[in-house]
Formats: sequence, structure tokens, C-alpha cells
Amino acid sequence: MRKIRRKREKRKQKIIIIIVFLFLIIMTSGYAAFSTNITFHAKGNIKWKIIDITDNVVTSGDGLYEDEYEEGRYVYKGGNPNNYIEFNGKLWRIISKEADGTYKILRNEDLPSRAFDSGGARTTGYCSQGNAPTYGCNAWSSTAHMVGSPSEFTNGSYTGSVDADSEILTYLNGEYYNSLERTFKENIVSNTWGTGAVIWQNNDLQGQITSENRYKWNGNIGLISVSDYIKANSNKETCGTVNKNNSYYSTCKNTNWMYISGTSWWTISPGSIYSYTVWNINSDGYL
Repeated sequence: MRKIRRKREKRKQKIIIIIVFLFLIIMTSGYAAFSTNITFHAKGNIKWKIIDITDNVVTSGDGLYEDEYEEGRYVYKGGNPNNYIEFNGKLWRIISKEADGTYKILRNEDLPSRAFDSGGARTTGYCSQGNAPTYGCNAWSSTAHMVGSPSEFTNGSYTGSVDADSEILTYLNGEYYNSLERTFKENIVSNTWGTGAVIWQNNDLQGQITSENRYKWNGNIGLISVSDYIKANSNKETCGTVNKNNSYYSTCKNTNWMYISGTSWWTISPGSIYSYTVWNINSDGYL
């Protein structure tokens, strides 16, 4: 059995942001602790007039598929589907058309490496437990900023209030968002993101999605979830769950357009059981 890869907060991973436009971005990272700096890709939702991509739905190979897990939603799958768009002078890729008609898109390049959260940054409530004070806390947002404002965030045996947002959330929706051109920001719409923990060796994607959606955050810019990455693979039989992807990662990376050779990047999804680990897509395609 391959051990979970944990990256400490003091190292950085890349970010791939996701934005929802009536638009969406992604961040890069690995299944890691926060002091790790890794690439990130931003993710978000946007609104703009575009050809109806659902006229070209496929059932095999690269292309746009109906999302069998979430009604009314469509997702791009395969090694290199034609999901490129140019917006604001930058190249993006469409992750999905959401049920409400918005598009979730990700930047086709990563941002500078950054930690998800730093050791010592959040040390109260849930974030005071386990190794979170040393390596950083894996809760994406404060409980006050979660949908419904729950009094506590629970992950395995750890439970408690989360009293501040993660450093990466603060950066993306503060400094990074404010750096965008006004015309670009006008097309970004607030979106709801599932931020619940994902179980290691998960072999039930529907159950995983339910777990991710146990806690939600509403905001402008976020990261992909673990289920976003799994859904982007067109080889469901071999690669359709976390456990399958990690058992056959050398094969699965060839049918997943989100895989980026040589790059590890953050997701929005906390690791289960621990208070300091976060899932990432590693440079070999392993979660």
C-alpha cells in the first residue's frame, strides 16, 4: 500500500485557480500539509455569451460528458479535449457547464508557488488540534464563512470552530482578485464550493462528493476539488475513483487533461482524519 504523501507548510506548491463565470479558476498543490508551497491553479465561475457547448456531448473519448453524479451539469473529460477558450487575453480551459448555466474554468498556467496555510497562522478551535498548529490547518475557510455558518467543522476525531480563513483563500480572494482587470471581474460570479474532507483510499465517488459537500463555502475564486480531478478522466473503469487513480496513476494520467507533467498543485479538499493535510495532484498524477 502506498503511503499518503504529506507536505509540510514550509514548502510551497503551485496553484491553479478556478473561477466561476457566469466563470471559474484552479490552484495547485498536493495531498499535503500547509507550509508546503506548491503550484496552484485558480478556479471560478463566469458569465458571458458563448455557443451552447452541450450541443456536442459525447459518451466516449475526449470531449464533453453529462455529469452522471450531479444532474444538469456537464464536464470535460479525456487526455486533451477541445475545451480551450481565450478570455481577457489569457488562455483558459472549461472544467464544466454548471446546472445554473455558469461555466467553471481554470487558468491554463499555474501561479507562483504558495503555501496553503502556514504553521502557527491558525491555532484556535479545530486548528489547535493534531499537528495543525505546527504545519498549518487544512480547513479552507472559517466556519463563520461556510454556508449556513456551522458552529463546528468536523474531520475524523477533530472538531471545533475554525476562526479564520486559510492563507491561500485570503490571497486568492484578496490580493489576487484585486489585481484582476475590472472588465474581467465583472464576469465573475460567486460560486458554492464543497470543502469537506476526502477519505484516503476512497473507492466510492458518489460518497466522496457527498463528503466534500458536507461543508460549503461561497466565494469568487477557489481550487478544484478531488472529485473535479477524478471526473476529468475519461477512463472511468480504470480511473474513476481515488483508489483506482492511485493504483493505476501511470495509466490514468494519460486520460486526464488536468494532469500537468512535472507539476504538483493544491486542491481545495482537506485530507480526512488529520487536521493538517490537504489533497494535491502530484507531478506523477497520483493524488
